[in-house]
Amino acid sequence: MQTLNHKKIAQEEEQLPVLAKPNKKAPRISASLKLKILTAIGCLAGPAIWICLKHFDIVSDRYLPAPIAVLDAFREVEPNILVHFAYTSFRLVAGFIAGAVAGIMIGIFINRSESINRLLSPSLQSMRSIPAIATVPFFLLWFGFSEWGKIILVVTGIAFNVAIATHQVLRDIPEKDRILFKSFDIDPTTFVVQYSLPRIFEALLPTLRFSLTTAVGVVIVSELLGAQIGLGYLIQTSRSTFSIHVIFLCMLLLGVLNSLLDIALTKGWSRLVYWKSN
Repeated sequence: MQTLNHKKIAQEEEQLPVLAKPNKKAPRISASLKLKILTAIGCLAGPAIWICLKHFDIVSDRYLPAPIAVLDAFREVEPNILVHFAYTSFRLVAGFIAGAVAGIMIGIFINRSESINRLLSPSLQSMRSIPAIATVPFFLLWFGFSEWGKIILVVTGIAFNVAIATHQVLRDIPEKDRILFKSFDIDPTTFVVQYSLPRIFEALLPTLRFSLTTAVGVVIVSELLGAQIGLGYLIQTSRSTFSIHVIFLCMLLLGVLNSLLDIALTKGWSRLVYWKSN
């Protein structure tokens, strides 16, 4: 009897699933690290393609300068190209901040009443439809080569678009908020700091990022036509001397400037709208 029981137990043990030994797997890459790697690849892809094109002599120097020639432009330009970069950066940042603030204030003002909206909206719509580049000759006649003219040109180039976007945000009140204000017989336009500004800050970032790119184009055109220093001025003078490597360097610096300002704007705006991330 005991022998039969031992045989039965042995058969049951044979039928039990064999536990696989845990295999030591390589540590998995975190999602954040993957994103950082992809970002690094994206940043290096352009320079790598550029180097390959010039190394294998696929594109002529007439259309694409060599990386060494572009680096040499740092020493060739007088005054130093970083001085030109600093002037352009100052004009761009000052004009963008002033234009964004002015646009938000105008948008809040025309939202105060329907009468003001009806009175000023047609003019704002007309002004924002005029390309800022087309107004450069007027600013040259009014301000000459002064710094104020270039900054005000950037301000007018983005303020009207920001104003219209701000006004649209304030008009599109959520239904629940509309019911709340109506139930208490309160005008939402009277709560500028408590209600209007938070709603503007939450919705205005895409418009500001687009306006930043517009401001870059405006400030370069203003320097092309009426400046004695700056990246736009450097592009203009390099065109007349066929210094394509200097022009290419200016374009690279403009791309870097736009990218850095866009990152700073995005990061800073997320800190400003701190309640939205919680």
